Amino acid sequence: MWKDSGDYSNQTLLRSSETWARFITRQQKLGATTPADFTLQHCHAFVWAFGASGQPAEVATMHARRTALRMGFRALRDLGHDVGDPTLDLALPPRTGTAARPLTDAEVGLCRTSARLGEAGAASLQRAVAWAIGETTAVSSEISAVRVRDVDDHEDPRWIRLPGTRRHDARLGELTDWGSTIVKRHLQVLDERSAPPSTPLTYKGDAEPGQAKAQAAVCNALGAVLKFAGLAAEPDIRPASLRNWAGRALLDGGMPIEHVARRMGSRSLDAAAEDIGLHWRAT
Repeated sequence: MWKDSGDYSNQTLLRSSETWARFITRQQKLGATTPADFTLQHCHAFVWAFGASGQPAEVATMHARRTALRMGFRALRDLGHDVGDPTLDLALPPRTGTAARPLTDAEVGLCRTSARLGEAGAASLQRAVAWAIGETTAVSSEISAVRVRDVDDHEDPRWIRLPGTRRHDARLGELTDWGSTIVKRHLQVLDERSAPPSTPLTYKGDAEPGQAKAQAAVCNALGAVLKFAGLAAEPDIRPASLRNWAGRALLDGGMPIEHVARRMGSRSLDAAAEDIGLHWRAT
C-alpha cells in the first residue's frame, strides 16, 4: 500500500517496512496479536529498545522507528482498521539543537500522506500544493507568490519559477515526482475554471501574494501538515524544515554545496550549509 501511494522513496519504503515488520514480530511474541492490541507502552518499548550491540538506541534511530510506526498505523487506518496512533503521545528528545532541522525522507513521506487529511476538497488540495512547492526549496513567501504562469508545463509540470525574496535569489525549483502529480491535479482544476495565468497557485486570500499575510497563510498550511503528521510539537521542526530537507536531498544526491546554495536561492554558503545541517568547516 505504501508503494502504491507514491508518497515514499524506495529506500524509505525498504527501511520502514523492515522496522514495521520487526515491531509486529516483537508484539506477537508479547501476545499482542491484532492492531487493536498495540498500545503506547508497546510503541515506547520498541522505539527505546537497545540495539543488537546492547547499546542504547541513538536519537536518530528512535525517531526513525517512531516514524515507521506512524506510517504503519496510518496504513492500517487506510485499510479500514479501527485503530488510533499511540505514537502521537510518544515524546522523544530532539534530533538536533537547531530551530528547523531538515526533515528526514520518511518524515516527508508521512507529511505527503498527511497533506490531504482534515477537511476535504479544495482546502486540502491547496495544502498539498503548498507542500509540493515547498519541496522545490521555496520559502513560505515564495510559495504564496507562485502563480499559474510560473509552472513550466501544465501537462507534465517539472519546474516552477520561484520569484525570490529580499534575502533569496529568484531561481527555478524542481518538483518531485509526488509534487508534479499534485500540481498537475491542481492545474487541471484551475484550467477547468479558466483561471488566468496570474492566478496564485496556492494562496486564496485578499492580501498581496508574497507579503506578510500571505506568507502567514502558507506557514499555517505547512504547519497543519506537520500537525497531521504528528511532527508539529517537535522542538527542532518548523515549516522551514521542508525547504531544508529539499536542499539536503540535493546535497545527498551528489550536488556540490555551491550548486545547492544556488538552487536554494541562498547568497551565503555558510547559511545554506547551516540550513541543510552540513558541518563543512574544519574545527
